Amino acid sequence: MIITNYKDLIEIRTASDCCVIVYVDDTTIGLELANIIIEILTRALLANRPPWLCEYIPSYTSLLIEFSLYEVDHFAVNALLKQLVSEAASEIKHCVGEKSAVKKQLSCDQITNTSRKDQLGFLSAKRIHRIPVCYQLNSLQTDLAKVAKDKNISEDNVVNLHCTTVYRVFATGFMPGFAYLGELPVELSQPRLSKPRLKVPKGAVAIADRQTAIYPDESPGGWHIIGYTPLELLFNTTNVNSAESGHFEVLLKTGDYVEFYPVSESEYINWVHS
Repeated sequence: MIITNYKDLIEIRTASDCCVIVYVDDTTIGLELANIIIEILTRALLANRPPWLCEYIPSYTSLLIEFSLYEVDHFAVNALLKQLVSEAASEIKHCVGEKSAVKKQLSCDQITNTSRKDQLGFLSAKRIHRIPVCYQLNSLQTDLAKVAKDKNISEDNVVNLHCTTVYRVFATGFMPGFAYLGELPVELSQPRLSKPRLKVPKGAVAIADRQTAIYPDESPGGWHIIGYTPLELLFNTTNVNSAESGHFEVLLKTGDYVEFYPVSESEYINWVHS
């Protein structure tokens, strides 16, 4: 993959009278690299946060920016964004080039699987969360057997495939602490349930399409549940560092990486009650 001008991948469009969207074309570089560029541009925007910035929402390949019409117009916002893109060009080129060459960077000796080893070599400076998952929890409902049957593979293969990928947090949303992780191995790609559940238990680890996620709390949901984690994804900081009632800190943030590993039912239960 040779790209001479990374600015050609980036487009700024008007979204409304007070919003613009920055898009990154992922057709050439792939979803993960496009998301990394969005992360770089978001960080650049916030490094010297303009006073007119009301809200920003980074997603898979886009960054929505809402601004105050009382303080700035579209022309000034577009000019600043073009400047940020230009100033970030060298960092974008470095990150894209580094990620494209990960197969030559086998830096994690403790990882024996080559694909995971390649990924983790690139991620040495990133936040990586290792999440325990019980894939055989008899007390709660799962779709593990259904997924295995639909994909014509064993349940053990489903677990192995789910655990041998390092996932990027592409976006957050739906509910506090819910992180969209990808990309799921194509062998496990499943459409959403035709009839969503009214209640998905807290800690459910689920898959849909090329994504996987953890439900941080009980909620409705239409993804296939394949296991459960005992980890908390939300932390109430009211009595710690925040004077605001009901303020929560989330474990998984955009740009983080997640690696799942299996635990037994007894390990899961001990973890929950520890």
